[in-house]
Amino acid sequence: MKKSTKSLLLAMGLSLAGASGASAQQEPGGDGVWTLREAVEYANTNNLQVRRTKLNKGLSETELRQNRFSRLPSINGSSSYNFNYGTYVDPTTSDLRSEQSQTNNFQLSASVPLFMGFQQTNSIKQSELELQAVEQDVLSAQNDITIQIVTSYLNILFADELIKISQQTRDLTKQQLDRTRLLFEAGSVAENSVLDLESQLAADDLELINAENQRDISRLSLMQLLNLPASQDFQIEIPQIPDPDQDPVLLSGDQVFDTAVQTLPAIKAADLRVLSASKGLDVARGAYYPRLSMFGSLNTFYSSARDFRFPVVGPLQETPIGFLDSEGTVPFVVYSPTTSFRRETYDYFDQLKDGVGKSFGFSLQVPIFNGLQARSNVQRAKLQQQDAQINADIARNNLRQTIEQAYVDAVAAQRRYAAAKEQLRAAEKNYGNAQLRLNAGVINTVDFNIIANTFRAAQSNLSQAKYEYTFKLKVLDFYQGNDISF
Repeated sequence: MKKSTKSLLLAMGLSLAGASGASAQQEPGGDGVWTLREAVEYANTNNLQVRRTKLNKGLSETELRQNRFSRLPSINGSSSYNFNYGTYVDPTTSDLRSEQSQTNNFQLSASVPLFMGFQQTNSIKQSELELQAVEQDVLSAQNDITIQIVTSYLNILFADELIKISQQTRDLTKQQLDRTRLLFEAGSVAENSVLDLESQLAADDLELINAENQRDISRLSLMQLLNLPASQDFQIEIPQIPDPDQDPVLLSGDQVFDTAVQTLPAIKAADLRVLSASKGLDVARGAYYPRLSMFGSLNTFYSSARDFRFPVVGPLQETPIGFLDSEGTVPFVVYSPTTSFRRETYDYFDQLKDGVGKSFGFSLQVPIFNGLQARSNVQRAKLQQQDAQINADIARNNLRQTIEQAYVDAVAAQRRYAAAKEQLRAAEKNYGNAQLRLNAGVINTVDFNIIANTFRAAQSNLSQAKYEYTFKLKVLDFYQGNDISF
């Protein structure tokens, strides 16, 4: 898991992302207004970061299928056609020949693993765990983009509320300025009172423009998260956010942690990678075991130099021979038939049919010494297992710290909201009283503007505290498994 701030971002989005972890694309309503849920579902399908994470899931699925297929036999075919010149060994007869010829062979071989030190089984289990971890990564990516959308959505709502406050303040200042101008024309007030209110009106205009700019920036941020081109027609639904409860029921940090650790995809992914690393260690240890496999082959040959030779018997031939005896040389005649050979072509397909050879057998490989590769791989797998466990511990530690911080922030936000509400109540009364005193000429415009600015600041503080408090409570609601939608 990453830093605690990142964990906070990942945490809030799960309930909005949907139980399936991947929602279908939803188009905005006919009026062109996007709801929060529509924006989240659209981003979960179209955001580039989420789509890239889903590609990683596809790669993991492919690797899992390949590991499963590794148990199947391997079947390969081969063929060659050779032109021979000079001395060569005829593949059909194994005779040594010295002539020009052509040879052709076909071979089909197969092998199937019988025992591989359980490496195939453990590799399949490791791939299954890795796929489950990547699926949790997809949910984490969706959580990440979801909370960014929620943040931009809340920023738009907050800016809209600031625009309303600024517009109301500007209207009040404009009314006061018009009234003061009438009093100036009647000679009841000095000109500096008009100038002070004109200056205040210009400041109010600036505050209104700043609020509108903040809203436009937040809208642009939301459109970019949705991978949509910038458009002035882009609008969001304005939900009714009630005032926060001033006395919320907050669970303790330990209770929230016990619930969150069972639901957060980042924690699940870290735990799954610990199990995956354990299977990786079993795979590495499998190299210590012997390997047994069965193989078989089917082959045939052709040679243009191969032919049929038939003996042909001719007429008898008289051959005189002699031998020595006591009397001298006595001739002796031997009659023998004459013989020759007749050659006929051995047809191509007949040679392939007659020369078929079949074989099968078993192969056993016993590892004795391979440069300590197996030992090094086992040590590397042990370190990877320890690293995965440390990452899981870091994820839990960051989660605990994030929950503790969220709990403290929620309590602080509740206190700030209550204080801001009291501040606004007092400032509103003071502002109303100041208007009466200004109209009666008891205070000048400078003092009135100070009171008016205090009232505007109190309105802004209350609005900001409202959204901050709502945000903090939604964080804790998420960790408790509650819905955070509006």
